Amino acid sequence: MSQITEMLDSVKNTDKYTEHANLLSYIGNIVLKTNSLSRADLEYIVRFSVDEMRRLLTVIPTVTEYKKKDEIFNYEDKLLMLYTLAGKNTDFATDADIEVIKELVTLVSAECTIETAVDKLFKQNTVSKADIDKVIEIIKPITDEYRRGKFLQGLNEYKDGIKKLSPEAQAALAEYLADEAERLISIAQPDSDEMVELEYLADVCKHCITDRLLDLLERVLQSCTDNVRYYALETLLNNNRTVTESIVKPLAEDLEYAELTYGLLCKHGKQELFPAELNNAEYLAKSDMVHWLVYPTELGKKPDDIQLLGSGKVKKEVYYVFKYKSDSDNLSDDCVNEWLIGWSSPDGGTFSNFDLLRDYEKKTPEKTVKHIIKKLIK
Repeated sequence: MSQITEMLDSVKNTDKYTEHANLLSYIGNIVLKTNSLSRADLEYIVRFSVDEMRRLLTVIPTVTEYKKKDEIFNYEDKLLMLYTLAGKNTDFATDADIEVIKELVTLVSAECTIETAVDKLFKQNTVSKADIDKVIEIIKPITDEYRRGKFLQGLNEYKDGIKKLSPEAQAALAEYLADEAERLISIAQPDSDEMVELEYLADVCKHCITDRLLDLLERVLQSCTDNVRYYALETLLNNNRTVTESIVKPLAEDLEYAELTYGLLCKHGKQELFPAELNNAEYLAKSDMVHWLVYPTELGKKPDDIQLLGSGKVKKEVYYVFKYKSDSDNLSDDCVNEWLIGWSSPDGGTFSNFDLLRDYEKKTPEKTVKHIIKKLIK
């Protein structure tokens, strides 16, 4: 049994859809980048993909929570990708396969009413108020916050297309966004799905801003988490609303957003609002490092601890070298809760390959930093 078939067998008939979608992406990259897979492996991938798609046809109608369905839809997308890559230029595909695929795509499309409506909306050359109203009418009766958030997520994905909207359509969209902002802000203890909605909303509303939305964003700055505050601050600055030091301070003290906030203030000539005690190259480099690490493709969360090891120059550019620890699921077992290496420079040269610090340590911290720069950065 090959490594490919072993990996696929570990996925069969399970419900860990997000985890296994990532594994299918990995296998897809292998298929895409190598020509060394045997015919038997390719055929196994095709048969596996169809068998799993056939299983999903019976599973999807039984799932009630939309968030879980969305995980399945992502898995389904990876199955289609695998089937296409492995079946390309082969004779493995059958008429029965095609029928299974058609049935599954039709089922998923019918389930994803909001996503399908948004896709259709922005495929048009122009978007009228009536078009926007139709999509809003689909959303209104939905009480599942995760599912409602799919509209805001879709707007972010198509944000460059908002300019297609007629003035009347933009006004209707802005009114909907304002109503949603007011509703979400009024929730006493919003859950994670509601906060994600508000984050998407704060980001996308900059494309159809009104005075009412700006007023609501000022309320957001007083009551929400930093990921939402940052987007609200950006839009308020872009629209010449008054911003105070007390508003900036929480974002400056958050390592995930400090460097981004400083850059935003500089863009608008308001860097004096950034706390003087935090306005130094080391702190901003650490912030840039943390912001990089929270990406889903990296740690997917803030490190549990991060400390400066030292700094050095590479082609006249200063690099700040950090050690950090994390229990992220994205790390291999030998890296969990161990000191790892990362670095950041003012020009955006921020990176970590999850290298273990112990593999690069020398007798003194200074020599350790020099060794890391020589081996990993230059």
